[in-house]
Amino acid sequence: MKYTVEKTDVLIIGTGLSGLMCARSLNKKKPGTKILMLGNGLGASPYVHGFNMPPLNPEDSTAAFEKDTFLGGREQSKPELVKLLCEGPEKLLPILGELGIEFNRKGGQYSLIRPLGCSYPRVASVGNHTGVAIMNAIRAEFAAADNITEVQDTRALRLLCRDGRVMGALCYSVKENRFFYVAAEAVVLACGGFCNIYPFSTNMGDIGGDGIAMAFGAGARLIDMEFIQFEPSAAVAPPALRGKSVITTMFYEGAVLRNKNGERFMLGYSKDGECVNKDVQAKCIFKEIKEGRGTENGGVYFDCTGVGRERLNEQYDSYVKRYADVGIDIATTPFEIAPAPHTSLGGAEVDTACRTSVEGLFACGEMVGGLHGANRLGGNAGLETMVFGRIAGEGVADFLGGADKNEADADETADFVDDTLSLLGETPVTDEFLADTRARMQKILLDKLNVLRCGDELADAIDELGDLMGEFDERSLADAPPDLAFRTVRLVNDLQTAYLLALAAYERQGSNGCHVRTDSIEEKEKYRVVLQNTVDGVLVTKEKI
Repeated sequence: MKYTVEKTDVLIIGTGLSGLMCARSLNKKKPGTKILMLGNGLGASPYVHGFNMPPLNPEDSTAAFEKDTFLGGREQSKPELVKLLCEGPEKLLPILGELGIEFNRKGGQYSLIRPLGCSYPRVASVGNHTGVAIMNAIRAEFAAADNITEVQDTRALRLLCRDGRVMGALCYSVKENRFFYVAAEAVVLACGGFCNIYPFSTNMGDIGGDGIAMAFGAGARLIDMEFIQFEPSAAVAPPALRGKSVITTMFYEGAVLRNKNGERFMLGYSKDGECVNKDVQAKCIFKEIKEGRGTENGGVYFDCTGVGRERLNEQYDSYVKRYADVGIDIATTPFEIAPAPHTSLGGAEVDTACRTSVEGLFACGEMVGGLHGANRLGGNAGLETMVFGRIAGEGVADFLGGADKNEADADETADFVDDTLSLLGETPVTDEFLADTRARMQKILLDKLNVLRCGDELADAIDELGDLMGEFDERSLADAPPDLAFRTVRLVNDLQTAYLLALAAYERQGSNGCHVRTDSIEEKEKYRVVLQNTVDGVLVTKEKI
């Protein structure tokens, strides 16, 4: 397969909030660094409605925020990462000021909303498109920086490493239908989570398992892979909105959930009704549907008529418009929702500078494992991208210049590309084979790695996903066009990620947060499941917390 070679100081894989903040932070600390950013699609960042900013609420505090985050994560989070996240808003405020970002106010006071699991209203927004506003502001700054290049319609697929050090990445330009290798002194994984490997999720279609597969292939330690947060309120109907999530802060403002009989069923599960953590709410909704009290389209009713039209138009007008566009007035009419994979809480283990266990390889945003533990608080996803994007940029700046710039030679690069794009079987890869394999993978995820899980099904999932990966040994990419080779590697990456998810879920034999085992009781001891690629295969360890 033909390819070209490019060189840069730092390769940032991802062009969302995390990647942009990383590039900005790096450029501020080490001006002139040659930065190449690669993106393929919108990702999740443009849909960030707001994020937690405790300093804007006089009654709130960093200590309260830290306590909420740690307890919300079922005390499974890494305390040092929680501390960084919760102290992050104070450091973000001057940065956002430099970018000209102004949060919504009403009557001189900040318009804050209270997310599930939080003690105070603390989610701040910029209009109704917070993510877009911040991304546009950063890109406007970059317009005058000739050392920063952002390339879209491009995806990184595999990392080249030698002796525990990252050397570069094999990438593919969708627009130009070609492969190219990027040599870099440091690589940052800012490519988001992997929930779109499921057939039904809140994620955009461009989101997949490449980041996890790249980190794993490079030998990085992966943690908390079993924890998938299912957004309780993802639209199941009408078809045009399927998978779109609805913000759960409305439950503090009068919204309720009802089953097909019109019953407010959450009161039967908790005295707090709908105002419980997302993992609890998702489990209750899923149970209601499974036991036959679901709606026509396999969901429950999200009834926000109690919020009132004035408040809906004032604070949630993007949702009002979204449903109005399909003929539904949410101020008067409940709509159907169900739990859907939303946030992957596991990922690469990092230190307080966002360094992974592989030299020169950094991770930030949803690629980080260990921050949210077994459950993520509402409002922490958007905050995570910026806080850890900033930290990663500073970490990379400190790393540059202090490391050996040993580069892969032409033969080593050629062997790496050949190993990635060659299959040793005799049967050619076809579009039909890829479509069938993806459908089978997604059925396994839907049936056996959903909200409720059990050991026997997880064991079957491991075997079945392993068999699917094994089928690629019988296939060949000889004479395949570049786009077919690209889609093949993409699917292999998704399969690898699904397999690691199943393996971690099987190893955690008790229920904890959003990992619910129907064949076990709640866990007593805290431990972390760690997965790492070795010459002898996947190394699985359980480390006490």
